Amino acid sequence: MRVDVDPEFDLFRSLDVEEAPPALSGAFGADTCTMILPAKADAELLAAYRAIATEWNTGRTSPMTIATDDTLKELPKDGSLFVVGFTNRFAAAATEALAPYAAAATPDRARARVLVARRKAGQAAVIAFVAADHAAQVPGLARKLPHYHKYSYLAFEGDEPVNVDKGRWPVTSSPMTAFLDGTPPMAKLAAREPLAELPPAFSEERMMATVRTLSAPDLKGRGLGTPEIDRAAELIAAAMKDAGLELLPADPAMHNVIGILRGTKPEWAKSSVVVGAHYDHLGVGSDGSLHPGADDNASGVAVLLELARQMATAGPSQRTVIFVAFAGEESGRTGSKHYVAATSPWPASQAIGMVNLDTVGRLFGGKILVLGSNSASEWIHIVNGAGYVTGAPVEAVMNDPGGSDQKSFIEIGVPAVQLFTGANADYHRPGDTADKIDGAGLVKVAAVTRELVAYLAERAEPLTAKLASGASPTAAPAAGERRVSLGSIPDYAFSGPGVRITGTTPGSPAEKAGLQQGDVIVKLGEAATNSMRDFSEALKALAPGAKVTVTYQRDGQTRTAEATLVAR
Repeated sequence: MRVDVDPEFDLFRSLDVEEAPPALSGAFGADTCTMILPAKADAELLAAYRAIATEWNTGRTSPMTIATDDTLKELPKDGSLFVVGFTNRFAAAATEALAPYAAAATPDRARARVLVARRKAGQAAVIAFVAADHAAQVPGLARKLPHYHKYSYLAFEGDEPVNVDKGRWPVTSSPMTAFLDGTPPMAKLAAREPLAELPPAFSEERMMATVRTLSAPDLKGRGLGTPEIDRAAELIAAAMKDAGLELLPADPAMHNVIGILRGTKPEWAKSSVVVGAHYDHLGVGSDGSLHPGADDNASGVAVLLELARQMATAGPSQRTVIFVAFAGEESGRTGSKHYVAATSPWPASQAIGMVNLDTVGRLFGGKILVLGSNSASEWIHIVNGAGYVTGAPVEAVMNDPGGSDQKSFIEIGVPAVQLFTGANADYHRPGDTADKIDGAGLVKVAAVTRELVAYLAERAEPLTAKLASGASPTAAPAAGERRVSLGSIPDYAFSGPGVRITGTTPGSPAEKAGLQQGDVIVKLGEAATNSMRDFSEALKALAPGAKVTVTYQRDGQTRTAEATLVAR
């Protein structure tokens, strides 16, 4: 039995430090902090640790004190501590502080480890033990650990390194909890409605109505070059006009639908933020099956139109915001390629950034993935800020498989990202229907998109582009489109190496080959697949009916399977 007072923090009151577990934030945010480096570490590792100390000290209001363990007789009495390295002579002191959690500051299977404990019960100061197995892991730890500030323990593997374990210690010493018999987990209170709620900024009903309209049978899957896609364009144009956008004249060369919210700052007259979503889909298959395209991409168009309505109502930004419903994404991104090459009062090359909404309709309990967050160094901070402000589950994904319209902007040197709620078994299949769309999830996607776009619309400086080699205003897109499918469902949040899958589509070559959730594909034939881009390029080189050896990892073992690829 146990008694918990105010377990959901409903009261406006002072908090006791023991109500939350010790975490890395207790060291990163401490006014007084000392980092102790291991003098007996090998020269390369010690140099890497010194670099991490320099990096973490940059920008601190109160700089950390940096010392090696051979210069100290005892631990400093005040403030938080970073005890660095497995050979640190004060690792034993960290292990002593970690005793309540049965953890120890010792090596573990070539992993980098982070363990945090309180220096003294009831005090905010912490002792954070940070150690790498080898020097190549340290730059990645320096970059990643500030983003893991809420955690009590972490483990990383490999040179990148890749996070393989994380968590927070249980709260055992809170003065608001009394254990009467054993240490059972906290009970769950029944769900309660809040006393008051802000009116919703985005309409779930309106977005779901858009999804149902665009994926309805009478639009026959919105195939390029059909009367039905022309009808879809008319519906989208009418919705943009109703939302309060200024419509640009239709371009007879390409059925992009473009609405404008003009900016107010004369100096930024040619600059813009582009928000895009493609509205075409696959139409009717050769077997007569209808491909409704509810998630791909009626969902993105629904969010785009709802965002346009909300931003038009709120009033103009300093920078022009351009909303584009692209045609031809499913046919080699012809619509977005045409847009970036066209003459305009707002040249695409002068856009501060582009936000693409593609396949955002199945959030449910997952995360809003922001693909391509490495196209500018600021994206990760913008994305994390959007998640913090909205409370939505957001993850900045550095990699970008390059399959959607944001790639057309990246190819001309404009930082661009794609919002995406994850792959599913109905991708490009007749089962992609409106009844499988998460309406509440669309509201969250709209809220996150608004934060990204609103920030860009007011930002004075250009983003710091970090585009892949060859991406420039004159770079040509990669030749060839994929003609085949393996039927694996990729986990886009996995940073590699390899392509981890979340499952396979029913009846697909991947399913027949025995691939399962969690498998990591590392080769297709002789082609290494270190990333989603590698995987896509390997498939582009293959034709329907080709037999290929799939090399993958499962439970730490490398395995192979044979698959016969089918037409995409």
